[in-house]
Amino acid sequence: MFDVSRRDLVLGAAAAYAAFGLTKPIAFIGVAQAQRAPNQGFLKYKVGDIEVTSLGDGIIESPHRDGFINNATIEQTKAALRAAGLSDAHVPFPFTVMAVKSGDRLALIDSGTGGFPLYGPKAGHLMQSMKAAGLDSNSVKTIVISHFHGDHIYGLMDKDTNAQLFPNAEIIVPAEELRWWTQPGVDAMPLGRSRQGLAQRIRATLAIWKNVTPIDGEAELLPGVHAVPAPGHSPGHTAHLLSSGSKQLMVTADVSMLPALFLKNPHWQVDLDQDPAMAVETRKKVFDRAVADNVMVAGTHWGLPNAGTIAKDGNGFAFIPAGA
Repeated sequence: MFDVSRRDLVLGAAAAYAAFGLTKPIAFIGVAQAQRAPNQGFLKYKVGDIEVTSLGDGIIESPHRDGFINNATIEQTKAALRAAGLSDAHVPFPFTVMAVKSGDRLALIDSGTGGFPLYGPKAGHLMQSMKAAGLDSNSVKTIVISHFHGDHIYGLMDKDTNAQLFPNAEIIVPAEELRWWTQPGVDAMPLGRSRQGLAQRIRATLAIWKNVTPIDGEAELLPGVHAVPAPGHSPGHTAHLLSSGSKQLMVTADVSMLPALFLKNPHWQVDLDQDPAMAVETRKKVFDRAVADNVMVAGTHWGLPNAGTIAKDGNGFAFIPAGA
């Protein structure tokens, strides 16, 4: 058990508009009372009365390739990995799903890779991580989706039949994502190998499932969980603000992928972002404000622990995991 911070930090209305597009002043406090069990694939901590669990869904180790980062070379990418103490043999992408429990209500933020072969044999471990953390997948009542890329939605469906894996849960999605991925002509767009067939699968699942609720813009999705539009990585990409009393945590999804690369070099334009220039703008805005107000943040592809603070590091940022 450890305390990360006990200092309440207040964002004024103007700062909130600039950082997250919110309409009310908000107060942030550091995540406290965290419990780590990284070898078991999960990390538990508290945000006020909300119990939060970071659930490891595995990792993919991607080979280096030209064009992965539009404005950086492979050697620069390798150097950034080495500087962070990581192997430069490949680019690691951990996958994490967030579980949120308030009272007896259990929700997930995103659903992981679902064991789809696209993400390799080391991914698809959400159910094992939930079991290790003492969370019953049958008790999930709500699943909040940040965006429609496969590593965030494929855990909702059987990889062979598309059958729902959480048929009794309400699935709350960004309305802009649903509109964009079901628009005419999307199948012909050059979205990269990892998104081949994605639009067709969305049309066969999320677009017709009766338990899907589209939500536009900023909204309270659940008690203590607010949507925060953060476009760029995808057209309707959304972060989520967890709030309990004065204690809050911003779950940033894919505002930044691997911190060693895209926090340290926030101007790098990764080809996994659908609008790389907008993604850079959003990334800088969110993390500049996180530094200014010492806001606790979490990311999908940050490994475990995936929650902590952001500090300025030259022209970029450094991620300080909770408990470090």
